[in-house]
Amino acid sequence: MSADRRTSGDADLDVEVEAALRNCDRPAARAEFCDELRRRFLDAAGAQSSSRRRVGSRTVWLLAAVVILAAGYFLLRPSTPEWRVLEVAPGSVVQADGVSVPVEDRMALARALQNAHAIFVESGDVIVRAGDLSLFDIGAGTHVEFAGFHPDERPGPLLVRASSGRLRARTGPGFPGRMMEVLAGSMEVAVTGTAFAVDYEEAGTCVCCLHGTVEVKSQAVGAEAMAVQPGKMCLVFRDDRAPLWGDSPEAHAQPLGRLEARAREIWP
Repeated sequence: MSADRRTSGDADLDVEVEAALRNCDRPAARAEFCDELRRRFLDAAGAQSSSRRRVGSRTVWLLAAVVILAAGYFLLRPSTPEWRVLEVAPGSVVQADGVSVPVEDRMALARALQNAHAIFVESGDVIVRAGDLSLFDIGAGTHVEFAGFHPDERPGPLLVRASSGRLRARTGPGFPGRMMEVLAGSMEVAVTGTAFAVDYEEAGTCVCCLHGTVEVKSQAVGAEAMAVQPGKMCLVFRDDRAPLWGDSPEAHAQPLGRLEARAREIWP
């Protein structure tokens, strides 16, 4: 029945019922019932608090694990060698990714070369040191690319692509256990610790070895890689002639010997 249809009699009846209920004796709750309610309340509160402590503890351990993993990543990852420019011949013109870079500030030049994908020494000569891994002498007219020396690159073999000019290298004390792969024309050169040179000649590409281990692989050489012995060279012609093996030419051996002497000053 809606409120607007209620009669005065109904209202009087409600008043009488409420008065009777107030006069009735209400049974008091038993002590055992109150104790049970209190125990349930305390148990629930304790469980909630324990749950919060467990969640907080798990959060702390997860954060600690993240910190440990992050620290391990930076401590255990292979360190990236810092490049340094040791010498710049007067009048040298150097490009990094097609853009000429100033050569007066050697530190800025080193950063530009390390971060560049492609390096071109248009004129002059530059000697750079890649940490304790290697020295590189990059001569005039040399196009070269380095991979594996940048912090964002995955650890693995050090890759060098020399497509023109002349490149000389001497590995350092941090190199043992690593591998350097050099792509020079139609040749693939595997280096496991040595001093070597790549020279582009009019007749073809020459690889010389001063000491250590250098292996040359090319279709012209044959199916198997061939070792270039210390003091020797391998010249792969541009035409169909068979490769030439023999003593290193003086024009290649002398600058490589000077780089060797420089390396011994740095790494006695």
